[in-house]
This record gives sequence, C-alpha cells and structure tokens, in this order.
Amino acid sequence: MNQSAVGHYEIGVSEIGVQLFDWQQLILAQFSNSPIILSFCENVFDYIDPSADLETFYDYVWNIATAQGFGLDIWGRIVGVNRVLQITNKYFGFEEAGDVSADPFNQSPFYSGPVASTNYPLSDPAFRTLILAKSMANLTNCSITSINKILMFLFGANGDCYCTDGLDMTMTYTFSGFTPSAVDLSIIENSGVLPRPAGVSVSISII
Repeated sequence: MNQSAVGHYEIGVSEIGVQLFDWQQLILAQFSNSPIILSFCENVFDYIDPSADLETFYDYVWNIATAQGFGLDIWGRIVGVNRVLQITNKYFGFEEAGDVSADPFNQSPFYSGPVASTNYPLSDPAFRTLILAKSMANLTNCSITSINKILMFLFGANGDCYCTDGLDMTMTYTFSGFTPSAVDLSIIENSGVLPRPAGVSVSISII
C-alpha cells in the first residue's frame, strides 16, 4: 500500500516496485461494494508476501554456510561431488589390500570378498566441508601450495597433512599424527576432491 504525506494509506492504491497501481479500476461494478472482495484486494500484497519464502530459500538453499538437506544436494551437483561415498573397507591382507586399507594382526578381519554395499551418506556438516573443498579443487592450479590448502581444510583439525612431489611424475599425500577414518579414506581415494596433475600417479602415506 502507498502511504501519503499525511500518514494514512490511500484506499485502492498499491505500490508495485516504484509504480502505483490502482486496483479499484479493475473491480467489476457488481462487486464494487463487496467488503470481502475489497478487503482482499486492499491487502492482497500482505497475503501473498513472498519475503518469508525467499528468506527460507536463501537460508536452506542459496547460502552454502547455512544450506541443509536438499539445498546441499543441489550445491553438490553444482560443484560435482556426491553426498554418498563408497567406503574403503580395511582388512588384514596382502594383494587384496590397497595402500592404506591393510591392517596388521588383531585390528581388521581377513578379506572375504566384496561386501553387498559400502555406501555411506555424509551428514550435512561433513558434506558442506566436502562441497567447499571440491569448489577449491575446481579452481586450483594443482600446485603443491594449493593442494596443501585443500588437505588442511579437510583434515587439518586432526593433525598434519601435506602433499609432496616425487619429481618423477609421482606425488604423495602424507598424513602425520592421526590415522584417517574410513570416511576420510573414501574422501581421499573415491570422492575426486583431491586433485592431481594429468599423468601423475598418487600414493598415500600415514606416519
């Protein structure tokens, strides 16, 4: 509604953007004295005010810092990362085990073949961190400095982690002072978040 200089509202005049809109000109004659219709038309912009919905959309979808649920799923599709990870299972084994998936005696079971499902859906906070890391990876120049920033963003709260160049078309992700969890290993090996230059082989070292 448009407020006049004397402090009262002009009946029949609404403000759309910067334009004044006289809705009374659109009322058919037979409804011109209907209190219900006139009241609805006078207050229609209050009834359908979208500001609350826009604020909710901003908080739950648009703003990555506060997005939740399907909002984070949308962000994941934008940057190219999935909420559901393939978990790297750890076994006592030899050829069946990968670089970081083998344990000594009394820690992990013997390998008995592939399991039915290894899918693990990330919680919203963990998925948000993964999305932000993937957005950093999408813009990185794959330098040691840039990759180390991504590593510290993902795992720096647990201990030291860094990347080294083998100078022979190899590189190593080193984790010191902590053992990555199964989810951490899946992020390292399966999520595609940690970048590597083309033609360079990657190994993982835990010390």
